[in-house]
Amino acid sequence: MNARPLSLNRRQALTAGAASLGALALAACGESPAEEVAGSLPEGLQAQLQRNLERARAEARNVTAAAPRAAVKLPTPGAGHPVTVAMYPTNRIGGSLFGQFVNGLAAARERAEDRYTYSEASLAYGRNASTFSVSTALEAVAHQKPDIVIYFRADQADLLANDRLAPLDDFLVSDPGFNAADFWPGLLETGKHEGLQYGLPVAVSPHVLLFNRETAVRQNVEPPAPDPRTFDAEVFLDAVRALHMEPPPSGGLGSMGYISRFSPEPDGQGDYDASPSPYELLQSAVGDLRGPGGDFEPLTSQPAVQVAEFLRAWVHDHRLAITDGRSTRSFQRSGQFGFTGTILAFIPPSRLVGNSLEVYPLPNMGAGRSPVFVHAMMGLVASAQNPEIAYDALRHLAAGLRSSSVLPATRISAEGIAARTPDLAPADANLIEQLMKNATYSTLSRRQAGLITNHIVGNIIFGDQHPQEGMQALANQLRTEDAA
Repeated sequence: MNARPLSLNRRQALTAGAASLGALALAACGESPAEEVAGSLPEGLQAQLQRNLERARAEARNVTAAAPRAAVKLPTPGAGHPVTVAMYPTNRIGGSLFGQFVNGLAAARERAEDRYTYSEASLAYGRNASTFSVSTALEAVAHQKPDIVIYFRADQADLLANDRLAPLDDFLVSDPGFNAADFWPGLLETGKHEGLQYGLPVAVSPHVLLFNRETAVRQNVEPPAPDPRTFDAEVFLDAVRALHMEPPPSGGLGSMGYISRFSPEPDGQGDYDASPSPYELLQSAVGDLRGPGGDFEPLTSQPAVQVAEFLRAWVHDHRLAITDGRSTRSFQRSGQFGFTGTILAFIPPSRLVGNSLEVYPLPNMGAGRSPVFVHAMMGLVASAQNPEIAYDALRHLAAGLRSSSVLPATRISAEGIAARTPDLAPADANLIEQLMKNATYSTLSRRQAGLITNHIVGNIIFGDQHPQEGMQALANQLRTEDAA
């Protein structure tokens, strides 16, 4: 039997209404009115009051969040106020990407009408080592008093764990130039932690393949269609095998169907070489590796297990990878390859024309999502001496970096992509836009990403773990790491 709805007479309604207004006022001030008003109401109204109170608190939070920050006198045009930006050095991240950063600094100064003079505090970057700590690198330049830090998304967990970033929410709500709807779908969330925005995505790049049409013509191989829906694991493998040629008996390189290298032993940091990347293929297979429950359960799913099986067969059955320590550079320099994996922002776009290279998606391994790398995040250093001025400098710098990047974090059309990279064929620009609209972004830390690759290569590909058993063990290990 259903309970009768609670009926209110006029006096009770007025009492409840007054209590709700009082609750809103107290909640806006951060105080709890429950003890003050609940006892004065009829017993049956207490539950309704609690609901009103919870709604009032939510409304108060929204009102407080939308309130503009206190006015701070910002530098005037031409002031040249010094701002220090902690960022990765050129000799570690590659000339193409570093050039975008340098151009962004110059563009930011112009956009700010010389209000700020940006100087670089170079972080001692450990390349792709899973043991690298950007917080430690940031501490090493603390004497330069950095205001802003530019970092890769994979390093955000380390920065947050060591309290290196200040939340941006109060600045964003009072910034008339900020609009969350301007960003690619789902991208802004990569900078959030426990509901607060700590990182501002600036530049992104989908993981893609470059297809060497000259090799296909030379070997009379019909190239597959670069359609993300149909370019799956089977189509990809068939194309790579057709383009792969062992060295001739008379000597020479032969041709690699895919520039692929797997190391049976880890390097000095404990990391394995792996190309194609298990981490990226898993994202294509299942999307978010954490899953909706945050428990890494997708890594135990059938599509994830099939990725491990695919890579083990790639190395041992099809023998498509170099595993003896040789370099792949000779194949790259001579153009003796069919496919190679890359991140669009890390290569000079002119290569796409001169070497007859065309953009392809990563193979669709199951979920049909496109892994995208967030290679430029910006945050306020928690120790910045003047956060208001630092944020104003940050927003100009963000605009400068977006203008100089191959692909900004804010949405642009295929025509806009083609305008930024005129060497891209129109079909390639359309593909890039399609990949961005269907993007999946990693929220794992650098250490977790390294653990995934190292476990699959060391224990499944070159170890004795069965793929299903190995992926279950990997998920368990990540859960343990996450809890710690």
